[in-house]
Amino acid sequence: MGVTREGVEAIRDRLIELSTLRELFTVDEFPVPDDDGRGRRRGILYRISQDPDDRFALYMNSTDGKVSTPAHNHTTWAVVVGLEGQELNRFYERTDDGGVEAVGEHMVQNGTGVAMLPDDLHSIHLDSRSLNFHCYGLALERLAEREYYDASAHDWKIFPAGGNITEARFDMELC
Repeated sequence: MGVTREGVEAIRDRLIELSTLRELFTVDEFPVPDDDGRGRRRGILYRISQDPDDRFALYMNSTDGKVSTPAHNHTTWAVVVGLEGQELNRFYERTDDGGVEAVGEHMVQNGTGVAMLPDDLHSIHLDSRSLNFHCYGLALERLAEREYYDASAHDWKIFPAGGNITEARFDMELC
């Protein structure tokens, strides 16, 4: 279906189906990491799968629930599907003066999800432990142009590529 609203929603729907296999995706299998020496990390992205060309990157986002992000884009399509807990997604549009305006929200929880196109803007807000699929059209390490809105500076800035990612994939050569 290509990078269309319908195509990305089809990916979301397929991940919602995958989320029903709860025995494969548990908090015990995807724990929030312990303190890394610089203060407790709030969450981690476990890479579950990724194509050899870095497309179709699937992560498990595991957080302790005290997370809030500014409005941002992804520069690729993105899907978030809930397994455990609740992740509030707020959606925005850019305003004529360079800021953002809230235009809607959706609570991602078990059995629900959101699908976004490359220029869609959203923020995430968590108050309790959560476990969610995050799937992107390109690996996070390759997303060097993701923008976020810095409300205090009333300016758009660039997110660093990558993030707090660890491998969750099996090494098939060892199996």
